[in-house]
Amino acid sequence: MVYFAAPKAAIRFASFETCSGLLAGPNGEDKFGLGSAKGFVAGLGAGTMEAIFVTTPQETIKVRLINDAFRTDGPPKYRSFFHGVKSIVGEFGVGGIYKGVAPTIIKVSTAQATRFGVFNVIPAEQRNTPIKAACSGAFAGGVSVLLFQGIDVIKSRMQGLDAGKYRSTVHCFTEILKNEGPLAFYKVRKLCGDYLYSLDFIFILRLRELDRG
Repeated sequence: MVYFAAPKAAIRFASFETCSGLLAGPNGEDKFGLGSAKGFVAGLGAGTMEAIFVTTPQETIKVRLINDAFRTDGPPKYRSFFHGVKSIVGEFGVGGIYKGVAPTIIKVSTAQATRFGVFNVIPAEQRNTPIKAACSGAFAGGVSVLLFQGIDVIKSRMQGLDAGKYRSTVHCFTEILKNEGPLAFYKVRKLCGDYLYSLDFIFILRLRELDRG
């Protein structure tokens, strides 16, 4: 959603820089001896902050608006984005937009840890030009999407209009597996959509590297 794009990117990369700083000593040394894992750890922190402050409410609102627009049991309830947000918060409360927060934190934190971690593990000489950086970022984003797509499917189901039929994250997983089979977690259309969405990561990381000179 365009309304959440700027704050999401801001929190993600500000948190990554903050976490990276906490893991470094006063002279930039590796304080905890994490080596190449430093990017994964900082990405984990960045993803957690992103999930808590932006992604969970965004995804709940987005999934409910999309499900409402395509409902077959009557006309849509929500007239617009802002009417939808007002109605969802009014009906379910602030806590209602944090439905599915646990799988969202798991998905976003691990996904960002993978993206940042894989990108930083790639040798610097393999990402020192815009094209090489784009290829490296695309590879990191692809790894992330393939590894965590199943969690995203569970998250989306728990935040949709039918969220009430799932008692917990585990119950949601078992119901999907039992009724739809394992391929339900890896539908091609959603995989491609999430992969294209992850490409913003490439350009922002490239700008970050250029800023550092």
